[in-house]
Amino acid sequence: MKTTYVSAGLLAAIASSLCCIAPLIAIVGGVAGAASVFSWIEPARPFLIGISIIALGLAFYQAYKTKPVDDCNCEVPEKKNVLNSKGFLWSITMLSILMFSFPYYSNNFYSQVAIVQTDSDSTKTVQCTIDIKGMTCAGCENHVQSALLPMNGVSEAKASYKEGNAIIEVDTSKISISELKMKLEKETGYKVLNHKIGK
Repeated sequence: MKTTYVSAGLLAAIASSLCCIAPLIAIVGGVAGAASVFSWIEPARPFLIGISIIALGLAFYQAYKTKPVDDCNCEVPEKKNVLNSKGFLWSITMLSILMFSFPYYSNNFYSQVAIVQTDSDSTKTVQCTIDIKGMTCAGCENHVQSALLPMNGVSEAKASYKEGNAIIEVDTSKISISELKMKLEKETGYKVLNHKIGK
């Protein structure tokens, strides 16, 4: 019974951070466009964390409750199983905590690209705000920024999942806004919507 609770707790913990883990897996696997497939999970994240905590709590209760005794007042020996051990339960609990907190440290997995445009024509450099649908956490922001910064002509990029957009400094002589939007959508899998030039 304890194994069932442990399994349920771990699965709910992984599912709660799947929207942030998927972009990293997609980038490593070379299919970045599939990254936002799990963005629908984000609204259910608090419930999944709650389910995980309840399941793990029940597993801890099963592991640490008093042992049954038989007629002679002796503890009934329990069959030894790694999956039912307290060490395994603690390991799964630590892994679950790592999953819960993944959105807060996921930015460490994205390369920080610093691009300096030296020969940029300042008359062609514009600030563009692009609306992006599908970002749900800081990991999504990093995913968008890591896709934008290496693009030829992009000198700065700052994404915000709260605002649902990215503010970009772009040299339009090197890349058009429509081409930038198309590349961004292809690289990240997020839906790129309207754009506005200027502040």
